[in-house]
Amino acid sequence: MSNKLVKRLFFVSMVLLVSACISIPKPQPDLTNPIRTVVILPFSNMSNNVDAPNSIRKVMSTQLKAKFYKVESLDEVDRILADKLGITLGEQLAEVDFKDIKAAIPADGYIFGHITHYDQTTMGILNTNRVRTEMKLVQASSDGEFWSSAIGIKSESKAGGLAGSFASLASSVSDANDDTQWITIERKTGGDGSFMGNLISGLVEKAVASATNTTLTEETLAMVRHSTQTLRNGPGF
Repeated sequence: MSNKLVKRLFFVSMVLLVSACISIPKPQPDLTNPIRTVVILPFSNMSNNVDAPNSIRKVMSTQLKAKFYKVESLDEVDRILADKLGITLGEQLAEVDFKDIKAAIPADGYIFGHITHYDQTTMGILNTNRVRTEMKLVQASSDGEFWSSAIGIKSESKAGGLAGSFASLASSVSDANDDTQWITIERKTGGDGSFMGNLISGLVEKAVASATNTTLTEETLAMVRHSTQTLRNGPGF
């Protein structure tokens, strides 16, 4: 065996050994966190999609459970709010005293949400998906804000050439002119890069998403993941 081959084998062995020794730490409960049980209240909704509140709440519920919180059943929360307080929409929460909500559904913390964007714009030159929700976690014991987030997720697919690039640039400039924190994620489409191909691809994407109940799934998941990065882990349950 040549010295060159021996050196290569040694190098590969060392790389494998180091890789095996490096372990990514697993998330752990934060035992000092005073909030264990969480109620995700109905979200108010400025978008034209009536399914947006429940879609985002479901993703948020899954994420909070992964962060070691005990999350009350969304169906049970909705049932209690409707039966005891007559609330069926997030917009109605502003008409109710917070102490009445706490009395109806006792918990350590309550998630309030306000959806500002949940839309798909298909223009051919530039197809854009947006999801943005303002959320806050209010601590029951103090009525104080424990955590908040207002991140928006945007994904784009554009036609090739200067027209697509200009449209994307114009969209970015428009976003920069407001106070919203937009994070752009990659979205792959089946178009051929032409205006018509991108338009058809965008329309097909919307139709398939609507038929399979997966509208804006990727953007919603990304929005919730980014938003909860600043939220402490729960204490476990």
